[in-house]
Amino acid sequence: MVKPPFGGSSVGMSLVHDPAELPGALADAAVGEGAAVLVEDYVSGTPLTVGLLELPGGSVIVFPPPATEANEAEFYDADTKIDVDSRGTVTVCAAEPAPDVLDRITRDVRTLWDGIGLRGSARIDLILTESILTEDGEPYVLEVNSTPGMSRDSNFAVGAAMIGLTHTSVVLAMLHEALARPPYDMPLPAPAFSSATPTREAAVSP
Repeated sequence: MVKPPFGGSSVGMSLVHDPAELPGALADAAVGEGAAVLVEDYVSGTPLTVGLLELPGGSVIVFPPPATEANEAEFYDADTKIDVDSRGTVTVCAAEPAPDVLDRITRDVRTLWDGIGLRGSARIDLILTESILTEDGEPYVLEVNSTPGMSRDSNFAVGAAMIGLTHTSVVLAMLHEALARPPYDMPLPAPAFSSATPTREAAVSP
């Protein structure tokens, strides 16, 4: 898998089947000439996504993991996510890993939350692989999203709904955390938007 190190919605992401495809995939993922990109082993399995939300008082709740399956596409790509004319569709349902696997997933995402120093909310994406050793496979963390998508149909909102949290409740919890957070002790830098940012990426960045 080749993908940009920043951004979202799988924009610029490619699944490379042959070495001859690699230069084009690197060019698609690079924001500018010579820009860094991520190249990762392709891990086959069931995509899972786990949301975490900081509640008033500082406790962190871990949402159950929905499983996502892209139809008409090799993976959950940008066209499937954001192109209304795409034939691709996505099936989202409650994942039901074995209790010990779910315990491991919960422990791993909490370790990432604490270790990275996340605040407010986050979404951590994983792949649950098929395993010849266990029927339930092994969870592999793919990436951490410190600013998860917040549309009402997003995986983050779906995970929240699985434990009875409304979209409004999630937004209020995020606002409460932001307002209660101690102020930064230094000025924040002004955002700098590159003219090299692809139009499509700019359209989905908010």
